[in-house]
Amino acid sequence: MSNPWRVIAALSVVWAVAMGAAPAVQAQATETESESGSESAGAEQPSELDEPTLAEREVPNYDGRGERPATAGEMALWVPRILLFPAWFVAEYLIRRPLAFLISGAEEKEIPDRVVSFFTFGPDGNVALAPSFSFDFGFRPNIGVYFRYNEFLREDFGLRAGLNFGGEDWLTGSLAFRVAPKDGDTEFQVSFGYNRRPDVLFFGLGSNVGQDHRSRYDLVSFEGTMSLKQRLVRQSSFAVSLTIADRDFGDDIIAGDYSVEDRVNAGQLELPPGFEGYSIALQTTSLVLDNRRARPAPGSGFRFAAQYQLGVDLQKGPARSLWLTWATSLSAFLDLSDHQHVVSLTLSLTAAEALSGQIPFFELPSISGNNPMRGFVNRFLVGDSGASLLLRYDWPVWMWLDGTIQVAVGNVYDGRFAGLSAANTRLSAGIGLAAVNQRDHFFEFLIGFGTETFANGGQVESFRFLLGGTRDF
Repeated sequence: MSNPWRVIAALSVVWAVAMGAAPAVQAQATETESESGSESAGAEQPSELDEPTLAEREVPNYDGRGERPATAGEMALWVPRILLFPAWFVAEYLIRRPLAFLISGAEEKEIPDRVVSFFTFGPDGNVALAPSFSFDFGFRPNIGVYFRYNEFLREDFGLRAGLNFGGEDWLTGSLAFRVAPKDGDTEFQVSFGYNRRPDVLFFGLGSNVGQDHRSRYDLVSFEGTMSLKQRLVRQSSFAVSLTIADRDFGDDIIAGDYSVEDRVNAGQLELPPGFEGYSIALQTTSLVLDNRRARPAPGSGFRFAAQYQLGVDLQKGPARSLWLTWATSLSAFLDLSDHQHVVSLTLSLTAAEALSGQIPFFELPSISGNNPMRGFVNRFLVGDSGASLLLRYDWPVWMWLDGTIQVAVGNVYDGRFAGLSAANTRLSAGIGLAAVNQRDHFFEFLIGFGTETFANGGQVESFRFLLGGTRDF
């Protein structure tokens, strides 16, 4: 083996030579650069030195408090997210994102503004004429037109009209004249409505109805209503109205289904009271106490609503046909973000009391259709009384549209909530979109379902698919 000290001495000599040669090499390189720089000075100016790149410094924690902690609302937001994740996935990736893609493209090309301006007339855009359509699974699809005229004849007058056509013997129309001073909180309205439909569904009355006795009837109805509404604090209001209505029913229905009279003749159903037709007067009083402010204010708050309606058969008189219907609901709303991400819970009760004679079946309470149990088609659940508990989550999708997820339990019952129990309860669920702050005519999309009672297995019994415009005047 070589002596290690010789190796160390040799490395020391190499190190010294290298250190001595480095300055010479550097000096020679400097001279060469100077000469080349002087030769090209007339043709090109030397470039300035680049500024050194410094690493981005983190924001100092001046107040010593660290990052902002999550609020109670933000933490609570995870509860509906976890529970409603499947429905949220459908709403987010199958509805909202495709819709957002279409909307963003449309807004870039100013399509919404062009559409609105195309259907709007008048010096201040106070007149509108727009097409309308509606598809509600189980019923005939229809098309129509909606007309709005603000400042009609006078500044505080308004006119609304709508007409829809759904094929042979299917026609609905409505007309409303409204007086609403802009600087006041009182509104007076006179409205008229006409309905002729051969596709109205009837499943029976009470809590045990089902598809086994599904049938149809045709309806011809005329209505005239006068109403007076007084707005109170925030979104609270008080209203009274008087309606005169004439209704006729028959078996001139659309092909492919049983009529009510077919079921009655087969012994499967009893003829519902009032099926022979009637003329009635309805006096309605309603009170809403709502401490929420109008949008865009946060949507947290409480709402209490109560309504009673006194009905009388004008042909038979109060001694032979007089009844009272009442409804009440209590709702709690929690805006999880203060930007309209609202979770709400609503308890609703309704019942009808016969003071003399029988109550016409078409005037009995219903909790399906546009009522809390929205997974059931219109008038699937009709009875003497009804109860429901509705949990829903609403969130903004666009400035004109809200998404909604709804889950409800409830049913209708004979008499005064006879048979009310957990086992005699149905489930309703739905997801969809609805227009924001639209009163007279609004767009809606909904997919939902309803089940049998839990005692009968809770199997899906009703499917709901709704798309189109809804008139509400």
